Amino acid sequence: MILLADVGNSRIKWMSGADDVWPQHGQASHGDESWAELAGRLWSALPRPTRVLIVSVAGPEARAGLAAWIRQTWALDAEFVVSSAVACGVRNAYAEPERLGADRWVAMIAAWALLGQRCYVVDCGTAVTIDALATDGQHRGGVIIPGTRLMREALYRQTQQIPPEPGSIQLFGQSTAEGVWGGATYAVAAAIDGITARMRAAHGPGVCLLTGGGSKTLLPYLRGVYRLEPDLIFTGLRVIADITEPNASAPRTRSGA
Repeated sequence: MILLADVGNSRIKWMSGADDVWPQHGQASHGDESWAELAGRLWSALPRPTRVLIVSVAGPEARAGLAAWIRQTWALDAEFVVSSAVACGVRNAYAEPERLGADRWVAMIAAWALLGQRCYVVDCGTAVTIDALATDGQHRGGVIIPGTRLMREALYRQTQQIPPEPGSIQLFGQSTAEGVWGGATYAVAAAIDGITARMRAAHGPGVCLLTGGGSKTLLPYLRGVYRLEPDLIFTGLRVIADITEPNASAPRTRSGA
């Protein structure tokens, strides 16, 4: 059994299984407990895995806490994916490859494994990233924009009369809350549509893959054609697991965004 985990800026998602059968999965917000406590709450009832592969953008404290719990509980060294110059048919556009966010790297590896052709990967998380892959697997680069929650929080922090409160997504908001929630959602959707259209115009046609925790929420507000792949990160982790030896960890360098 292999345990795969995607540790984002606000949530951790995981699944366990083998081959094409992954019966156990879950997700949780993080921030109110230690990483060891969170790991224990999520994974202590699982059978001991043979490997643990993790992609994390939550910083060194998360990596250290999860690695320590896994080592103490299962006597395993967690394998943390770090972006590299080349992997699984994808070539990194960054001059310093390890500074590319590991989640973006894994998503592109998954996209290439699924399609093997020019494509655009839109990952909707705390931040939204959009990356272009060429017909030969070359990463052409990408952009990073705030996600809907970050946009709302910027308004809450930087204004005096917009309180943080729940709202519904409306194009014609009839309250401040509706104006904020609708504005953030439509702004992110318009940015995704506009950026992918510009990328296709400059680089050529290709499938747009949509993934990340906010993808299902944003999809109804997008005007372009997108292929929803909510588990793209786990597809990439499975590809990486298939071609790497157990406990063959990548270089322990810091990753960026």
